[in-house]
Amino acid sequence: MIRTSLFLCLACLLVGCAKKYPDEKAVYPVTGVVTVDGVPQEGLQFKLHNEAGDDPAKPTFSSGYSGPEGKVSVSTYADGDGAPAGTYKVTIQWQEFNPLSMSFGGPDKLSGRYADVATTELKWTITESKTNDLGTIALTTK
Repeated sequence: MIRTSLFLCLACLLVGCAKKYPDEKAVYPVTGVVTVDGVPQEGLQFKLHNEAGDDPAKPTFSSGYSGPEGKVSVSTYADGDGAPAGTYKVTIQWQEFNPLSMSFGGPDKLSGRYADVATTELKWTITESKTNDLGTIALTTK
C-alpha cells in the first residue's frame, strides 16, 4: 500500500514537471536596442510577421516591446523567451501607456511610419542561436 502511494505520488510529480505544451516550436532569444532619432526609447511595441507566412500546423505570434534604455524584449510563449527561427517583417508603434487601463493608446508617435506590414522596411532574422543580437534598431520620427 505504501509502495503504491509512493509510486502514484512520484508519477504525479513527473507528470507535473513535463513540458506544459509539447507542440511548442523552439524559440531563440533576441537582444538589441531601439533608438528614436538617436535616443534609446522605452515603450515601443512591435509585432513580428513571418515572411514565410503562418504555419498552420503550429501557428505562433511573436511580439515585444522596448524596455528601459531601449532594450528589446521578444516573446512568443512566455515573457522574453524569444521567437522561432525565421525572417520577419516587423511593425512598430509608439503610443502612451495608460497605467489605469494597463494598455497603450493614443496617436502613434512614429506617425505610422513602421505600423503597416505591407510598407515597413524593418526585417529581423532570427537564427537557431543562443545569441540573436539585432544591434541598434535606429528609427526616426521624420
